[in-house]
Amino acid sequence: MPFFRENRDALHLAAMAAALVAGVRLAFAFPEVAGLWHVFAYTAVMAFLAAWGYGVRGLCLPAVFVFGMISAFRTDNARMQVIDRNAGLHGRRPPLVLSVEGGVTEWWRKRDGARCVSFMSHAGPLPLRVVMPLREDRALPKVGEKWRCSGFISNRETRRFSPHTLWVAAASNSAERVACAGALSPAAVYAAWSDELARRAGIGLDWCGELADFNRAILLGRRGGLSRERREMFAAAGTIHVFAISGLHVMVVAWLISGLLRRFDVPLRAQGLVAVPLLVAYTMLTGARPSAVRAAFMASLCLLAPTAGRRPDSLAAWSVTAMAVYGLRPENVFDVGCTLSFAVMLGIVLWSNAVRHMTSPFTFTADKTIGWHRRSWREKGASLAADLLQSLCISVAAWVVSVPVTACVFRRFTVGGLLANVVLMACAGKMVKAGAAGVAASFLCVPLGAVLNNAAACFTGAMVRISEWTASLPWASVEVKPWGIWTCIAWYAAWLAAFAMLCQFWPSHVFRSRQTFS
Repeated sequence: MPFFRENRDALHLAAMAAALVAGVRLAFAFPEVAGLWHVFAYTAVMAFLAAWGYGVRGLCLPAVFVFGMISAFRTDNARMQVIDRNAGLHGRRPPLVLSVEGGVTEWWRKRDGARCVSFMSHAGPLPLRVVMPLREDRALPKVGEKWRCSGFISNRETRRFSPHTLWVAAASNSAERVACAGALSPAAVYAAWSDELARRAGIGLDWCGELADFNRAILLGRRGGLSRERREMFAAAGTIHVFAISGLHVMVVAWLISGLLRRFDVPLRAQGLVAVPLLVAYTMLTGARPSAVRAAFMASLCLLAPTAGRRPDSLAAWSVTAMAVYGLRPENVFDVGCTLSFAVMLGIVLWSNAVRHMTSPFTFTADKTIGWHRRSWREKGASLAADLLQSLCISVAAWVVSVPVTACVFRRFTVGGLLANVVLMACAGKMVKAGAAGVAASFLCVPLGAVLNNAAACFTGAMVRISEWTASLPWASVEVKPWGIWTCIAWYAAWLAAFAMLCQFWPSHVFRSRQTFS
């Protein structure tokens, strides 16, 4: 098939990514041998050097598979060391020096009125939620600071790399600040800028605080203002990804930056050098969540491809990103959001590559030099219909790939989001544009920023209403039993067969290269 011939190198990279993830997942199934990762690494290196010396071919995929296993063994061993050092109900536990990574919360305990503080951190690969008492005369922890904490780690969580809780003892020397967040600390700078941008995203929206919270959640990932009822409603509608920072928002921002650079006639080879630092800064401001990091890494590879004299390849970018994310942090295989993000993006990438030379019956040959204002109503209607059909196809592809994941993890079969996401994706793009413009304009003219923020809130309100209508439908979300491996395989096989039949029996004149308008 032309698809396999034209994407041979990218498919080879995708196979390497699949081999890496398979090795990581297999290694995590045997935690009892994780302490022998040094032996496995030495044996693997010697074996591959011997095979290479004897001229054995086809070592690439096995090497990536074994590397994934060793990386997972090493990560799991580091996790168990942290827990073992803190194990036991008696005895002196070694203190941990932890960085404040965010989520700082303050409250007063009901039983004795003591002041308590919590924040998020990591002890090696183990995510921790630190809970400690704090005297009233001491300042709250700030992002970027380091604290030495003594306490016990709760090990009641069921998932291996879910956030554990470090309960710090009430003694006066059990928690102390050992390093303050310097004025030039990257974490402190990003936290300060994020707070300032969040404030500016709500300018002019005092009349409706909920819309301001939605704007902050979509633009900057500030999900603290979303109530639990709202989150459950979005999950039932299958639209929760639109209201939290995900690959969609990062891709829209990347598209906006690229469009601005083209508008200012920046050379194609130099666009990536300018756009990538801005995209990385935005990803850091939004909290650097796994889905956003994945999207930023993919977009950066595509933007830098012309700089290296290569054609952007979304499938190759997805494969390299998957190997980087799961190779450097194997524990991400337990992150449902990261897995769902990669799965949905793979469906979109495969669909886009497979139908790159296809077109819909609505399209026709047209002169690319004709501007939008000079086209006839027939040309405008055909272009809009083609874009709508393309969005529908992308939504279907993302839905097909994500259904087994949501059925296994969330025990839901969401149908309502299949059509709702077509409209919501368009609204989200407009909202991000207006919201970003409002935040930028607020630095120059506060009233203009307020106007643009209200324009963004109009799109946000429409997205909320559509989600409410979708969730109210009786068939929008159905609870199901967790799918097994064979059910997932049958689901994907059925859709692959349906796509093959579509390509086989669809009229050949439909699958022409689509002419786009400039």
